[in-house]
Amino acid sequence: MSGKLLSIVCLALITFCSCTKQNDVQPIDPNPTPVAVDTVTVPENHVDRKALLTLVNGLRSRGCNCGGVQMPAVGPLTWNGLLEKAAYLHSKDMALNNYFDHNAPNGSTPGMRLDQAGYRWNTYGENIATGNMDEQAVVLGWLNSPSHCKNMMTAGYTEIGVGRYDKSWTMELGHRNGVQ
Repeated sequence: MSGKLLSIVCLALITFCSCTKQNDVQPIDPNPTPVAVDTVTVPENHVDRKALLTLVNGLRSRGCNCGGVQMPAVGPLTWNGLLEKAAYLHSKDMALNNYFDHNAPNGSTPGMRLDQAGYRWNTYGENIATGNMDEQAVVLGWLNSPSHCKNMMTAGYTEIGVGRYDKSWTMELGHRNGVQ
């Protein structure tokens, strides 16, 4: 990735980005290994689900360095439509109400939004980003933020959903009670 493009990505993600892990996100393979994608999706959510799974699961399969903490390889995530719904609705809310935060002005938190979407979570994590970028750039931005990187590398999460509305992105990661 060129330095200029990386700088734009860093600016788009506000203070959540550093520029030290340029080579940890690999280009999207034009012939990727098939990845499981939940059949329940949000039609108005215009993201490349398979690309996001490939990128995040690629990181998880190799392990990576998150802000000086070496994170070991962990198992893959599967796509969950309920997490996607919660992520999309949060991205839409941030864009339409002009804010950038995990807690919405109406007081809702990530856990509350997952409950409202019908996701019966045991654990969850949330990453947010803003900027005019594609799937590879948003994952790179999250990789370069230690807390967001650790979310993507947490072994306890087994499912993922990502939503984008305009320039607002949300990634929901979770694990449901009774689901291996």
